[in-house]
Amino acid sequence: MMTHEEIHQRIEKAAQHAAPDQLDAILSACKEQKGTVISMTNNNKKRRWLAPVSVAAALAIVVGSVFGISQFQQAKATDAVVTLDINPSIALAVNAKETVTTATALNDDAKEIMGGMELEGTNLETAVNAIIGACLQKGYLDELENAILVSVENTDQARATQLETELTNTISGAFQSGAILTQSVNVDDNLAQLAQQYNISAGKASLIQEVIAQDSTLTFESLAPLSMSEISLIASSRNLSTSGVSQTGSTSDQAYIGQDAALKAACDHAGIATGDVQGLSTEFGWSKGVMVYELDFCSGGTEYEYDINATDGSVVKYEKEPCDHTWHTSSSNTGTSTNATSFIGESAATTAALSHAKVDQSAAQSLTVKLDEDDGVAYYDIEFCCNGVEYDYEINATTGDVAKFEQDTCDHYAHRTASGNTNNSGNSGNQNQSSNSSGTYIGYDAALQKACAHAGVDASQITRLENELDRDDGAVRYEISFHYNGMEYEYEIDATSGTVLKFESERDD
Repeated sequence: MMTHEEIHQRIEKAAQHAAPDQLDAILSACKEQKGTVISMTNNNKKRRWLAPVSVAAALAIVVGSVFGISQFQQAKATDAVVTLDINPSIALAVNAKETVTTATALNDDAKEIMGGMELEGTNLETAVNAIIGACLQKGYLDELENAILVSVENTDQARATQLETELTNTISGAFQSGAILTQSVNVDDNLAQLAQQYNISAGKASLIQEVIAQDSTLTFESLAPLSMSEISLIASSRNLSTSGVSQTGSTSDQAYIGQDAALKAACDHAGIATGDVQGLSTEFGWSKGVMVYELDFCSGGTEYEYDINATDGSVVKYEKEPCDHTWHTSSSNTGTSTNATSFIGESAATTAALSHAKVDQSAAQSLTVKLDEDDGVAYYDIEFCCNGVEYDYEINATTGDVAKFEQDTCDHYAHRTASGNTNNSGNSGNQNQSSNSSGTYIGYDAALQKACAHAGVDASQITRLENELDRDDGAVRYEISFHYNGMEYEYEIDATSGTVLKFESERDD
């Protein structure tokens, strides 16, 4: 590609060739023909023909040169800016033909990656492959640190989306284990200044802004230096949504010890058993320069807050204070209250109620389980329907004894069994399987297992379960909600196929 100076020299040279200096040639000819009679003829016609040709040639060259300048300017014109954030942050400006016109390292890690690279003039795919390869070689990307943020700045949303798709395919081909997050960004002056202040891309700055707007405990200063894997894990553990961000693949947490090991480390330090923990909440966070598990739980009337190093399990920080609410239970159900240190759990309480009612869990419809307290006694309030009968149980939270039970007609039974659904009342043990024209429903237990498998949780460890069979616009589905590890999950499961129709999750307030 010619520079402006080279183009100018070419235009000047072309003009010279179009109107050459003939003085030396004329003088030379005069010397050779001195003393010779020269016949003079009228050459006006020929001269009139030569002059326009010379001018036309000069004009053609000039026009061609101007066209070359235009082409040069178009080649340099920026069509889009693409930024890649891993922890290295790199910005690539590309023209309409997806040729890289400028490549900029936005932080020190990026300078290390781009050392010796000449990306200008290469196509975008080649440049991205080179960057990903260098990040893999230098250890910025691997199976443990695998998140990449791709941000595209372009006023044409369709064009931006196209580039996002192309870049996702390119990166997936180069790094199959990657978690690729893509977004389109509109960069204003404030966002540009913020990105420049923290030596990150505008795309990463935009994502951080969205995250901290949903969680006031997080700060821009703490998140800006982190890798995209670390930011992604923190946001995911707190169930923070990022509108406009699409993700392919999952962010790896295999570099860390896991929530169970973190809880054990906290309990060992506090001198309590993990089985005595109540109301556990666990999130990823950043404290004193390291990734941590932030744990909050109660035990024996004391509330504990721990930051456990997510890599080695050491205690980074801890606090304790009296719980806002202390559960009381009665060991003999006679009203003598004692401080609770351990409850039997919702699964065991549900089993006790179903066993007393002689109902199989797969036949129990609209099952709900809630921990409650009455006159200082903690109990599990369990409700479910079977064969048109509604059961209401109170199970002692400490002993598992049936403290109270009632039976009534299930208000929603007729609705659930209408339109072709029938009861097989001949089943022994009061078991019921509703059927329809499509066949037998999968049952409450199977639906719950489908939801738990999709959420990646153990069904035996969930709390506050609600499981109802319902019909919506002719479709029959199980509506399931439960809590686990500080998160609330809501699912709709197709009653016949077991397909997950809809799911949501959010932090348990």
